Amino acid sequence: MRTPLALTMLLAALIIAPGCSTARKVKTTLAANEALVAAGAAEDAGDLEKAYELWGDYVEMRPHEANGEYRLGRIENALGKHRDAANHLRIAHDLKPGNIDYIEELAVALINSDQQDELLSLLHATANEGEEGSGYLRLARYAAQAGMMDEAHEALMTAVALHGTTSPAPHLAMADFARETGDSEGEVLALRHALWFDPADTGILARIRELGVIPGPSLALDPR
Repeated sequence: MRTPLALTMLLAALIIAPGCSTARKVKTTLAANEALVAAGAAEDAGDLEKAYELWGDYVEMRPHEANGEYRLGRIENALGKHRDAANHLRIAHDLKPGNIDYIEELAVALINSDQQDELLSLLHATANEGEEGSGYLRLARYAAQAGMMDEAHEALMTAVALHGTTSPAPHLAMADFARETGDSEGEVLALRHALWFDPADTGILARIRELGVIPGPSLALDPR
């Protein structure tokens, strides 16, 4: 019995198809790898427009790959394309929510695209990410950059309350905030608390002298 021509062609296609699919996957992988290497090289060379184009190609070939979305978003931030950056960086953050680089780059995009509500939501939601005590300091830093000084001060107060007896970092951040807002008394107080961790810290002592205070044995103040 002769096999109909249409059936023969169908059987041949079924046999060949897996091989074609594998070949396409290999070709796509090679192209994506080439784009990845070229994009990194362009970025390292400072050619942001070329890097933008190549990272865009890579993301098209590798959609929802966290590093690609992040690198494209970072280039878009550098080029002033902040809303586009936010879109790609949201994907990167959703894929790897604990990555601090992704959080901070997304915060930059949100600040520069005037998305303050989402910025605060992001920073509050990730306040426990990173080294101990860093989350509320991060919240304060980016809130201040966005001009939300009340929110920044509240975050610093939380950082001091949570970690102010174990680290000078919250007190130094509070001192920087006080300087930025013109609160010299608040700056001195925060520096005195920071000095308690190391009374011989030359950097803190120099800042205190700049504020017109003469260091003495009782200058360091127990933050407890």
